[in-house]
Amino acid sequence: MKKNVFNSVTTIFIFLALTLMIFSTNSIATTRLTLGTSTSGGTYFVYGGGWATTMSKYIEDLEITVQEGGDSSTNVQFIQQGRMELGLISADVSYQAWNGIEWAEGEKYDKFRLMFPMYPSIMHIVTLADSPIKTVYDLEGKRLALGSAGTGSEIKGRLVLDTLGVKPSQISMITGSQQPNALKDHIVDAFIIHAGLPTPAVLDLESTHDIRLVDIPDEAISIINQEFSYIVKGLIPKGTYKNMDHDVTTISNWNFCAASVDLPEDLVYQMVKNTFEHKDELTTIEPNFRFLAAEDINKGLTPVHKGAVKYYKEMGIEIPDHLVID
Repeated sequence: MKKNVFNSVTTIFIFLALTLMIFSTNSIATTRLTLGTSTSGGTYFVYGGGWATTMSKYIEDLEITVQEGGDSSTNVQFIQQGRMELGLISADVSYQAWNGIEWAEGEKYDKFRLMFPMYPSIMHIVTLADSPIKTVYDLEGKRLALGSAGTGSEIKGRLVLDTLGVKPSQISMITGSQQPNALKDHIVDAFIIHAGLPTPAVLDLESTHDIRLVDIPDEAISIINQEFSYIVKGLIPKGTYKNMDHDVTTISNWNFCAASVDLPEDLVYQMVKNTFEHKDELTTIEPNFRFLAAEDINKGLTPVHKGAVKYYKEMGIEIPDHLVID
């Protein structure tokens, strides 16, 4: 009798031990990462969500969670602080962070590394169709909404206004998802959002109101580019939004997916490799994946992760020495 009890207890113990070992092994094997994107009204949020789901689908034991509500500068800061491992960032914000200038004055953000180029962000200056605002200079004395403090829309919006000497009567800093309502309710006369084409906030607005996309003339773009070389001419092609019968000139810069320098080389290599291998699938999720091209990694202004460098070398793409430091 005692022997049977002993054998039963032993069997239960072994079963529990094996179960614990299996559970522990699975827990250790799953890599969980956090990706910083933007508010729900921004392109980053949709783009990042699609990318995270696809990477989790094709890379074994990888789980990427999307964090909503941030922006380029927040994503850089959170990677630096170890609060997230991945983030979507714009080229200009990454340059400022790496060099400790502009919004990053006096700080040094050196924990992020570029993985792959995403798409060019385009500045949208949006007003209602019956507004007298035709060019960026017409924002003088008007009520203007920019993005939340520290976002690419806010940073680049102020850059354009300050460089051109345009002074609105009032500047409100609100999220991209809230900007259309502020314009609808005539709280502001126009808003600026810096995002991909087409951007969700503008699509939302044009579903209920006739809108106008405001030009930044070529001579104004030249003035901006002379002071900020990473800001170049962009174009919103006619037909991008309803009732657009001509191209709209504006400014543009590239965006990148970045990773913490502490992420393993092989993991980053796998993420970059799977991104390019599943471009077609990703493009069905978010149209801006159509811009994905490996050679555009060299449009970045800050260092590339060594796992990504490995992939680009396999593709025959030479990365400039100043972008390879690890």
